[in-house]
Amino acid sequence: MKKSFKRKIVTLAIMLMAFNSFACECYCEGDCSFRAVSNNNKFVALVKVIEYSDFLDYDIDDYDQEMPFSMTVEIIKKYKGDEVKNRIKIWGDNGILCRPYIANFEIGKYYLISPRQIGSDSENGNKEDYDFFACWTDYLTVDFDNGIVYGEYTKLKSEISLEEFENEFEK
Repeated sequence: MKKSFKRKIVTLAIMLMAFNSFACECYCEGDCSFRAVSNNNKFVALVKVIEYSDFLDYDIDDYDQEMPFSMTVEIIKKYKGDEVKNRIKIWGDNGILCRPYIANFEIGKYYLISPRQIGSDSENGNKEDYDFFACWTDYLTVDFDNGIVYGEYTKLKSEISLEEFENEFEK
């Protein structure tokens, strides 16, 4: 009887750990750097965050403000894609979507992005808006004043000038 009870407790504990870790376990096969992701995605642009657009109606652990769920960005320069709007909306994580939290993006800051377009309306985003995937490097931070891009551009390169990126991307 003791062994059966212990076995049930161990099984329950394993199940609870598995459930808690389900939210987003990232596995990237191959090269998931920005250069590889942007080569495979349909849209690449330099953007500036204009505003947080939608907010979650519940708290996220370790974040003491209202959590933004989407952001509106202004397209400064488009490198690839058919997008014709000057501003687009990008949706983030609600705690279980395997997306980065929008709070990671600062209003007024610049980013190189290569997001996925959302295919249908849902409570997690609208058709023809965009989202990121937390397991890939599909956005990089840009110091616009100094023309430097930061983040995993390639597996071996975590910093590149914006000019060098543009020259490489046009090839």
